[in-house]
Amino acid sequence: MSSSTPMAADNFDDADDTITEVLSQEVIAGVACPQSFWRRLIANRNAALTLVGIALFIFFSVAAPVTFLTTLNLYNMIRNIALVGIVAVGMTYVMVAGEIDLSIGSVFGFLIVVLGVLVVKYEVNIWLAALFTIFLGGVVGLVNGLLRTKLGIPSFIVTLAGLTAYRSAALVVSGQLPWNGDGVGLFYEITGGTIFGMPWLIVWMVVVMLIGGIVLAQTKFGYHIYATGGSLEAARNAGVNTDRVKVACFIITSALCGLVAMLLFGYLKTAAPITGTGFELRVIGAVIVGGVILTGGRGTIYGVFVGAMIIGMITSGLVLLGLSQHFGDIATGLLIVFIGTMDLLVRRAAARSLSHGEG
Repeated sequence: MSSSTPMAADNFDDADDTITEVLSQEVIAGVACPQSFWRRLIANRNAALTLVGIALFIFFSVAAPVTFLTTLNLYNMIRNIALVGIVAVGMTYVMVAGEIDLSIGSVFGFLIVVLGVLVVKYEVNIWLAALFTIFLGGVVGLVNGLLRTKLGIPSFIVTLAGLTAYRSAALVVSGQLPWNGDGVGLFYEITGGTIFGMPWLIVWMVVVMLIGGIVLAQTKFGYHIYATGGSLEAARNAGVNTDRVKVACFIITSALCGLVAMLLFGYLKTAAPITGTGFELRVIGAVIVGGVILTGGRGTIYGVFVGAMIIGMITSGLVLLGLSQHFGDIATGLLIVFIGTMDLLVRRAAARSLSHGEG
């Protein structure tokens, strides 16, 4: 009884590693199976997500051509996606490493309030205040990471506590009032303004995602993140300091919350204590839709970018079709459940095939 459970778990993990290979090599007497293309497509998450994104863009372009395809709407849609996409880079790191951070929405709200109070009430130079805000975000992530790794408290519990604590802290620091900046100067230009007609927020997202994608896919640190989430024990045996990797992932995520606090303050020129309410759900939704699995060890920044675009198009498109934004939230929730279920079913099917093959 005790030996069968580890074997089943091993088969499940092995199947996840070999899904693409097994499906892509599926042939019958030298002739590709008629369904093999679609099965390979399902296995290749990035390709499938890209097609889904293209299909949604075409659908909303046809259903609401007058409003959806306008430059103003497209820029506004991507501008809204930008904040989610930036923090989703850090969340991808955290979840690929096998953890989760539920506190990012409240941390976002807390940090933008800190920035607003420093600039408006205490008249701190806005550049110094912005740098301090990003640094403070890193400190928040450091605390989360140390609580997780040194005390062994599950990240779900640590960050769930943070979700409540930092939201309350935002209300206390702000005095439950919004703080408005003057909106004048270079800072506001390169955060909330435009460059060659394109919003700076989009540029910031592209830069962060490019750097995040390169780090995750091409560097030793990125390899250590995958190794930590794929098999903690194996990573430790290979000499990876898994605690340090997890702490670094939490620091990056919260520091990016500081960055988006800076960008949103520059764009809206105001800091409200309710900022970021529900933000964690949109970020985690984009990451899950983007193909990052909750058990860790899998995921790409490109997939997360497409996931964020998909969620953004659904929310914006349904509103343009005359539906309430609540329908967009419902559709996003259903999409997350669908993606998660499909991923689980494919892995289970491959695990059974692998188990039967060994038998």
